[in-house]
Amino acid sequence: MSKWKDISKIDAHIHLTPDDVIEANRGYDGKFIVNGAAIDYIEVMQKYNIEKAFIMPFNDPYMLSMEFTVEAVHNNLLKIAQAYEGKFYCFADIDIRRNIEETLRELNRVFKNEFFIGIKLHPTNTGYPIDGLYYEKIFEYAEKNSILLEIHSYPRETLNDDVCSPIRIKKMLKKYPKAKVSVAHLGGFQFEELIGTGVYANISAVLPDLVNRYDIEATNIILRDFGIDRLVFATDYPDNRQLRPEDIYDRYFVILDSMDFNDEEIEKICKTNALRMIGEIIKFY
Repeated sequence: MSKWKDISKIDAHIHLTPDDVIEANRGYDGKFIVNGAAIDYIEVMQKYNIEKAFIMPFNDPYMLSMEFTVEAVHNNLLKIAQAYEGKFYCFADIDIRRNIEETLRELNRVFKNEFFIGIKLHPTNTGYPIDGLYYEKIFEYAEKNSILLEIHSYPRETLNDDVCSPIRIKKMLKKYPKAKVSVAHLGGFQFEELIGTGVYANISAVLPDLVNRYDIEATNIILRDFGIDRLVFATDYPDNRQLRPEDIYDRYFVILDSMDFNDEEIEKICKTNALRMIGEIIKFY
């Protein structure tokens, strides 16, 4: 019996691929094509008691559309969410090649729809630092409109000033203290920089890596250091640095079941914190 598997939960960071993108890339044996279809992920949700999932874009319109525009990405994500109403919610995409005013207008358009609940920033994919001027405008917009920002942070260990490094994120937190921020992947192996900052922190992708380096007990302590009220369950499915897509959830639950979280804490990490960070704007049954 697995408490973590059995509890009804939200996976707050996954990736799904639109059907037309999958069809156009049938010959490509990549995880986002082979394991990225929404209809297949619905079966995964049923198997692992995932009530809802948050779909993340890549800040690269070539990944999630055949028109290669951020507008097409948003339309594709919305189509998935509407097809399985109540199961999926989406984060808005950013294309930093676009004029910032165009980007803000597009954000205004998508946030008229209830299925969009946050903005994804992926400095590693764009190659642009999270504390750059373009992202400052996004932070201003998000803070003003009380919209959650999800920031990819899995920096190269040798670069404390990598484009997605926690040190750069902390600069933005200081400049925009009212911004709602969730950091994906705990900041990688620079996680110490984020402890005590008050950000939401999800365990997507990084959990097996931490265990492999530090063991279960030490990783348990690291997670607790972030604060039970700030930890969020997420996997990055179907992506992982070391696991096959079909092994991700089972491995996550084996690890988490070996830790000392009680039932109340598990519910917070699997559901309550995710709802709180987005402002509880969706219903959880």
